[in-house]
Order: sequence, then structure tokens, then C-alpha cells
Amino acid sequence: MPLRSSEKKGIIVLSFLLTGFFVFPLLIEEDDTPFFLLTQAEIPDSMVQASPVKRFELNSVDSVSLTKIKGIGPYYASKILKYRKRLGGFHTPLQLKEISFKYLSVDSLLDHFYADPKHITKKEMDTMSFKSILSHPYLEYGEVQLIFKAKKEWGTITYSLLEQKKILAPHKLKKIKPYFK
Repeated sequence: MPLRSSEKKGIIVLSFLLTGFFVFPLLIEEDDTPFFLLTQAEIPDSMVQASPVKRFELNSVDSVSLTKIKGIGPYYASKILKYRKRLGGFHTPLQLKEISFKYLSVDSLLDHFYADPKHITKKEMDTMSFKSILSHPYLEYGEVQLIFKAKKEWGTITYSLLEQKKILAPHKLKKIKPYFK
């Protein structure tokens, strides 16, 4: 049965690979010079010492400073600032992962930021309208309804009351804790 030309090519390539992996290493003795001669390259000082990454505080950074970071242009800077406003401030840089960035890896950004929770604007639920509580990105319509049902029942609503009466799920309470009094 004759071999096709593609099979012949495959056999030739396979024989070269096997020779390269098994025969050539046996031909080289430890005292000989390496089979592939590589010159010792000098590493520039700029590559040896990594320059420190400039870090920005997420709750006070402006759009001009954000655009200085590689990958963040005016559009992404405005998305970050709008989300910061909706939240009331960033509790941790990991919250950047909650923003949809189509062409940017958020993990590459995390080294550039830190968050100071002192800058978070804590809001008082008791004085807020249904619509303003609903605008918080961590709360959904049904959860805001539960909050206002509790407010109607107890006359006032605070974070501690939500926690005490278990009005919202524990994971949701943990998420909103930095933002409400």
C-alpha cells in the first residue's frame, strides 16, 4: 500500500523531531560547549529594578488621574466615577470587577488602586426615598420593598434593624453594610 505525500511529510517531520529530542542530547557531552550557543545578554538596569506603581485612592481620584493609567481612557474613567457615585464610594478595589469593561482586564488595574473606607458616604435609610435606595447597585426591587415594609411596620429603619430582624439575606447585609447607617 503506497503512502500519500502528506503521510510522507509527516514521517519526515516526526523523524526530525525524534532526532532532535533523543539523538542530539546523547551526542553532547557535559564538557562540550552547548549545542545552541547563546550569548550572555546584558540586562538593562531599568528592567532589573521595577519602577513602583503609582497608586490612586479610588474615592478621591479624578478622571484626569485615571486616564494616566494604561488602558483607562476618558470613557472608562467616567464609568469608574459614575459607579463610585452610585455606590457612595469604594470599600475595596475589588469592586472594580463589578463594572463592565469590555477591552480591559480589571485584574491588571488592581495594583494601581487602594480604597480608604473613610471616604464612603454613609446614607441614612430612614430619610431616603424608595427610588434613591433602589438606585444603589447592591439592592434589587424586591429587597427595597422588604425594607419599606419593615419601615412601615416599625416606623423607622436602620441597618442594625435590618440585621436584627433579618429582613435581608446575610450576604446582602454584608455587602451593603459600608453604605448605610
